[in-house]
Amino acid sequence: MSVMESILNSTLQRHACTIRPVVRTYDGNHLRAEIALEPGVPNQGWIGDVVVVAIPGRKGEFDLDITFRFDGGAAESSGVGVAVEFEDWSPENYVLLPSAVYDGNNFDVWDTKYPPLWRDPEQFRPDMPTTTTPMPRLGAGSARIEQTTGDTAAPVMGFYSAARGQGFLLLTTQQTRLGNSGLTVESTGTGKCVRFLVTAPSVREFRQDHCKAVASVDHGADWTAGDQLTLRLRASFFSASELQCLFDRFCDLRKVSLDPSRQREADCQSASQLPFSAAWRILEEKYHRDNWDEKHGYFRVAPNAETTFEVCENPLCFLWQLGWVGGGIATLLLMFQGTDRSQQRAWRNLEMLFERTAAPSGFFYGIGDGEKFYSDGFDCPHPHHLHMVRKSGDALLFAIKHFDLFRKQGREIPGVWLENTRKLADAFVRLWQNSGQFGQFVDIETGALLVGGSAGGAIVPAALARAAWFFQEPGYLRVAEAACRKYGEDFVRKGITNGGPGEILSAPDSESAFALLESLVTVLEVSGDASWQKPARDMVRQCATWVVAYDYAFPPESPLSKAGVHSMGAVWANVQNKHAAPAICTLSGDALLRLWRASGDPLALDLIRDIAHGIPQYLSREDRPLGGPMQPGWMCERVNLSDWEGAKGVGANLFGSCWAEVSLMLTIMEIPGLYVQPDTGFFCVFDHIQSELLERDAHGVRLKLTNPTQFDAEVKVLCEPSTACARPLGLNTLFGARIVCVPAGKSVVETFS
Repeated sequence: MSVMESILNSTLQRHACTIRPVVRTYDGNHLRAEIALEPGVPNQGWIGDVVVVAIPGRKGEFDLDITFRFDGGAAESSGVGVAVEFEDWSPENYVLLPSAVYDGNNFDVWDTKYPPLWRDPEQFRPDMPTTTTPMPRLGAGSARIEQTTGDTAAPVMGFYSAARGQGFLLLTTQQTRLGNSGLTVESTGTGKCVRFLVTAPSVREFRQDHCKAVASVDHGADWTAGDQLTLRLRASFFSASELQCLFDRFCDLRKVSLDPSRQREADCQSASQLPFSAAWRILEEKYHRDNWDEKHGYFRVAPNAETTFEVCENPLCFLWQLGWVGGGIATLLLMFQGTDRSQQRAWRNLEMLFERTAAPSGFFYGIGDGEKFYSDGFDCPHPHHLHMVRKSGDALLFAIKHFDLFRKQGREIPGVWLENTRKLADAFVRLWQNSGQFGQFVDIETGALLVGGSAGGAIVPAALARAAWFFQEPGYLRVAEAACRKYGEDFVRKGITNGGPGEILSAPDSESAFALLESLVTVLEVSGDASWQKPARDMVRQCATWVVAYDYAFPPESPLSKAGVHSMGAVWANVQNKHAAPAICTLSGDALLRLWRASGDPLALDLIRDIAHGIPQYLSREDRPLGGPMQPGWMCERVNLSDWEGAKGVGANLFGSCWAEVSLMLTIMEIPGLYVQPDTGFFCVFDHIQSELLERDAHGVRLKLTNPTQFDAEVKVLCEPSTACARPLGLNTLFGARIVCVPAGKSVVETFS
């Protein structure tokens, strides 16, 4: 036994764990038999060789290369795998597969069709447990989770055990020559043992298809003499005093590459295609061409009928929707830097919002057609006055952002706009005082809580904190701080944020995660209380589980592959709707940049750089249309890594225009193309340009900026001394920012002091 193997075995003993290479044979998508291999010992024509390398400076962490070779005659419908099995398993252990499984997905289940919504008043409850549609889970009658690497933001799975004070994570590569690998977590025997299994190829009995499980078409491979395959793994065993340790260690591993053929330039510049300013010109033209409703004076959520496709029988939700998918948000950038026509139309849109959509409760109606407005809805208006709390939370936050911009522009804010915005803030205060939470759905007419228990209102503390600052009302901030403390106890500490979207019941999702991060950072800034840094940093690490950590190898003939898209930085939606998206729904993610300034958290900067830099890739252009129906300026929410819409949907299913355009607009407005600290020499690029340090002295830095794209770039610059990071950025920071013009294919040299 080698020294490395001895160290590994000692670690396995401490963690009551074994690692075994296995060979599996299948009957279609059903496992027929499995044999365990002893390293280096032939068994039925198979041999498995194991190479172990301990990671320097990382106690309990090992790289494993397991090479399988078949020396028999022929093996039909077979596969190989590595099983990591733990004894003394507790059902209380928290199982994580990033973006796919949180706490084993062991939640209440309601089997209903898409879109899953609360419709029956008998279902309404203020203490609604986390509830999902049927999906892979471990526990409550389900002994197995079967996923592929395409189902996860990073090909990782693992767990945290409070009883043993231990954690474990297993990282692998996306694929082998047999395609995506399988990620399985299954209990064995009486449930006292659980094993984590990486397989090649992936063979699942079922795959997830929207709100249901369907039989997969997975199958084993045929092997002949001399065939071999190597599975590369990194196993990390660590002490864990609390659940957060699992997310912390995940963030240490999420960008580790075990596949040299998939290495990517560390600076992310290989994805440079479209500068922010060029994307803005395309989007602005598109919004006038496709979204403007001249009769009613507002920008529709989706393109007008003559340029779109048939989505559903009742397309009301594709007309006006507050918050969430962009209503009352898209107008901000149009007012920020749009043409006179853009600003005039955006103002008319805001007149409709502030003067015609306020309900008696103080909340704003969620959907409408420009003439009539309704409580809320998805494919049609909800019955029973159901209103999605998150939508009015978005409305309050972005109302304050608009008002701050208008002050900077010297515009007078109509009194009724201010009055109805204060009434909206007051409605949230009453909801908190009456219910002790913001919940997920309220009665739009009375403001009473109907469905609670989730983090669906996680954006509200940010909105109230901003309202406290704008209206000079300290009571709003007190409620925001109390709410953040409750969200911290109920969600951050439990590793689950849920209920952000309106059609996933209350499943775990990225939208509530990033909304809660926005609230924590905003309360930190407005209150000036540095103690909020810790929960905010913790939330960053939970948000990271939703962000694609590597460049997925899309099928070569898929639209995203042909367009040369790099998936790093895409943001998964939720555990039910199993797709990544081009961006955060619906934020720029500038809370990450703001937290980095306040705390120096390198992960926050890394995440916002990946997210912001990746978004323009997904904008369909006249010179590079994405998919069949996609028009210039359209962005689809699909970045399909998984096969939840079938194998042909991977890297495809780009069906039309949606909220992702609004997230790109916010990115253009709130994320600088270039950030520079002249006194430290630090600089960071977010836009699609490249930077090189030429000179640094006591007066500042000289940078060479290169534009590798075919579009001229007008780069917004945020230049500040490092000492300025002690002060919050505030709102609309880039209004009037320095612009550096870098022509297409050219370089310029700029001095920053």
